[in-house]
Amino acid sequence: MLVVVKSEGYGHGLELAAKAFIDGGADLLGVHSFVEAARLRTAGITVPIIILGPVNSEEAVQAESLDLEITVASVFAAEHAGGSAKVHLKIETGVNRQGLVENELKQAVQIIGVDRIAGISSHYANIEDTTDHSFARQQTAKFENAVELLTELGATDLEKHMSCSAAAILWPEAERQIVRVGVSAYGIWPSRETLVTAKGKLELRPAMRWTCKISQIRNVPAGETVGYGRSWAAPIDSRIAVLPIGYADGYPRSLSGRSHVLINGQQAPVRGRVCMNLIMVDVTNIPEAKAGDSAVLLGDEITAEKMADWLNTIPYEVLTLPSATLPRVEV
Repeated sequence: MLVVVKSEGYGHGLELAAKAFIDGGADLLGVHSFVEAARLRTAGITVPIIILGPVNSEEAVQAESLDLEITVASVFAAEHAGGSAKVHLKIETGVNRQGLVENELKQAVQIIGVDRIAGISSHYANIEDTTDHSFARQQTAKFENAVELLTELGATDLEKHMSCSAAAILWPEAERQIVRVGVSAYGIWPSRETLVTAKGKLELRPAMRWTCKISQIRNVPAGETVGYGRSWAAPIDSRIAVLPIGYADGYPRSLSGRSHVLINGQQAPVRGRVCMNLIMVDVTNIPEAKAGDSAVLLGDEITAEKMADWLNTIPYEVLTLPSATLPRVEV
């Protein structure tokens, strides 16, 4: 079981997430960059780590000393993969992002040397965006062809991995030597289509809860405006709570006037524009709210899916919104 902890552990905190998954039984970890992998080694993480993204020449050489495995996804990357770190070849099967096409595979093997090749991987393009998995089956066939070609070139005992969260949940046949999972490990469904297709196969519980504390309560008379641009005027005498969070902290400005937070379990709508480090929310109907009370920005009934709908995006992006400068607390 490989759990991907790239991008600050999908926003949850790199080291915190890595240690939690290892405690939960993960066998190895996947990161995007050498920097992330080096941080994990500094934090005392000793399990195998695969760098899934590109590395430069210097990082490729340093990878061996940190006992890291690297991904090679192009002939260019093969030419710059010096040192002797173990290599996973990434095969292009349909995403057209990272990956060696068939006529490049032999050249990459000749450059790297068959003895360094530890694994082969690829990635599905739309297994989570549809209930029609015919294209995913085509990708699987291309992947198996690449495995066969590598075997002919002398690369045997390969660690094969192509699964993502949706494939791991929906397709037992996608389970090869390594089962690679991402967002579902954090308790989030990859898509509504995956949720529908899984039909209660398992329960996922979101791990992230993003909160802050009310810094001030203001009484705003009817007719007065709140925030930059005077975009919201109080229709009645109102109570406005100020929260010390804003777009610089990862709470998007595009949520101005479109979202709400939870205070004492009740909805408090965002009023006016989201500022760089502050937002204002309406607590007129929450008379018990006071400075120092906790406000939930993400969590409970404000799911990643709901915030994604507000932002016209996907839950993956929502999880990575909180700034890396904000503290992560294990509970």
